[in-house]
Amino acid sequence: MIYPPKELIETFKKCPGAFSVSEAIALYNIVKEAPQGIYAELGTHKGKSGIITAAALKPGIFYLIDTEFSDEKWAVETAAKVFNASDKTVEIEPVAMLSIDFIPEHDNYSYVMVDTGDHSEELVMAELSLLINRIVPDGIIAFHDLDNQFTGVRKGYDYMLSTGWYEPIHIDWKQIFDYVRENNLEEGNNSWHEKGSEEFPKFVGAIKRKK
Repeated sequence: MIYPPKELIETFKKCPGAFSVSEAIALYNIVKEAPQGIYAELGTHKGKSGIITAAALKPGIFYLIDTEFSDEKWAVETAAKVFNASDKTVEIEPVAMLSIDFIPEHDNYSYVMVDTGDHSEELVMAELSLLINRIVPDGIIAFHDLDNQFTGVRKGYDYMLSTGWYEPIHIDWKQIFDYVRENNLEEGNNSWHEKGSEEFPKFVGAIKRKK
């Protein structure tokens, strides 16, 4: 387990969005496994998960996809936050497009986060049907809102595994929870998770493209 620097966690906690510190640690380790190349986050909003992702990526280009980026000020501010969290070897590109319109722009993704819109089964399956043959060997698809009220995300995740082309990435939640609890890291996190729904929300999962 690789734990993000404390200063990175503090930067993450200040950004609004529905993402726990436990999920951030899981995501940091997931992203560390991604090969170098083209990266995309489908649904960035204010950049909360993007901050953690950019800090873990290898050099490359990281596309932040969100229709809210039609507001240029919003896009510039979010991209700056994400870039400042990186080691400056990752180019950050905010894009104001629908996810299903953006995905066909590239044929080979090394990492994609699926966290778009209302997480409906229709949208998730549309995104995955476009991504399924566009992930490089050892490339990763991460999911947010897995196993909570958005049931379409779990259906999409299970579908991708059923193809035989992908394998799950194991997340040691117990080790993460012990670390977060010991260091009181969830305190002060500006997250929109419903209080009391989970001690530490863990709605992150990921799959890897087999070679």
